[in-house]
Amino acid sequence: MTELERRLLHLRWTGYGLLVTSFILAFFHRNTPAAMADALARDWGAGPAALGALSASYFWVYTVMQIPTGILADRLGPRRIVSLGMAVAGVGTLVFAWAPDVVWGTVGRVLIGLGVAFPFISLMKFSAVWFPERQFATLSGLTVFIGNVGAALAATPLVWLMQQVSWHHAFQWLGLATVLLAGVLWRFVRDRPEQAGLPPVHPPSSAEQVAGEHWAKGLLRVLRNRATWPGFFINFGLAGGAFGFAGLWGIPFLESAYGYSKAEAATQTGLMMVACACGGLTIGRLSDWLGRRKPVMLAWTGVHCLLWLPWTLHWSMSHAMSTALAVGLGFTSAAFALTWAVAKEVNAPSLSGMATGVVNTGAFLGGALIQQLIGVWLQWRLGAGVALADALVESLWLIPVTCAAGVYAASRMTETWARNISDVPALARPN
Repeated sequence: MTELERRLLHLRWTGYGLLVTSFILAFFHRNTPAAMADALARDWGAGPAALGALSASYFWVYTVMQIPTGILADRLGPRRIVSLGMAVAGVGTLVFAWAPDVVWGTVGRVLIGLGVAFPFISLMKFSAVWFPERQFATLSGLTVFIGNVGAALAATPLVWLMQQVSWHHAFQWLGLATVLLAGVLWRFVRDRPEQAGLPPVHPPSSAEQVAGEHWAKGLLRVLRNRATWPGFFINFGLAGGAFGFAGLWGIPFLESAYGYSKAEAATQTGLMMVACACGGLTIGRLSDWLGRRKPVMLAWTGVHCLLWLPWTLHWSMSHAMSTALAVGLGFTSAAFALTWAVAKEVNAPSLSGMATGVVNTGAFLGGALIQQLIGVWLQWRLGAGVALADALVESLWLIPVTCAAGVYAASRMTETWARNISDVPALARPN
């Protein structure tokens, strides 16, 4: 291995490691309300609708920021925007830790959502620039795998931590660590190999040069591309439901509908996230190995949709069966990892940030809507005298319905054969 190759590997994995650490924080904050629901309700006197709005505020700002983040990642590069984002997220975490009521808690949560909106799209942009194209789906799966460490930490470990120290103190230290991470990112991440005196991994194509003339023109190209949109609706249906459940309502559902303790319920939602991590790694590697996207996506989304039925039908099941169901749902929810690869492959390489931002918007729009709609439904049904367990079972039907829409979207996805087809005329593209 030459000195240039060693430098390339070092800078590639150093940048990836720091950016994925930021992504772990995004997953952690995404799922903390589920483990903290009782504590927040007690400390702030918040009801189901207020908790739903608090949790969804993260998703709303994250949703709004996906396309702007894609534009900024393409124009400014990951280093600057993720460093700034971690500084904002750190401040937001401190505001959340010191919040005296749900209003200030929501302000902190909005700032957190704003700051952690940057790492994922930046990771996809960084991966598209620094890694070979045929490794992209595998790398997307690896990113989901590592990111879900944060989701798992927001389940049982967070419940345990809150039994040792107050959640206020835990979030104070987390906020300070996040600000420190911003400085480390600024110091060590490089946007492109050329910035370190290395040759580019991917020479620019003609499509890339044309699309890069102006960000607005590039965004319009992505939005007008019909092959972009199936990924948006797959993310809305699958990731939105998973985020809505594991991020807030999963633990209350398992506690009330199945009689689990908070620790047992947190363990099951945590296992969902661990299984999602494994599923992302598996589906990305399998898709790259087969050189196919569409059949893998259809299989994963179809099974995931069916697996929601036992909980939504409130089947009687043993703890082991419920745990196996949680693992299956988490594993198959990772189908959304392929949408990022397809978005990159059906659009010009220079627009990979924008394309990923467009499809990723669906996931967080879905998560925001589902969390908030379930909260509103519960508030209404509890006010009508319906038991919490019954109201939660009723509201859970929203998730398999949106998943079914994701399955249909998967059937409309363009097969790319694991390569960029943006230069291929539409009539000549594989189906």
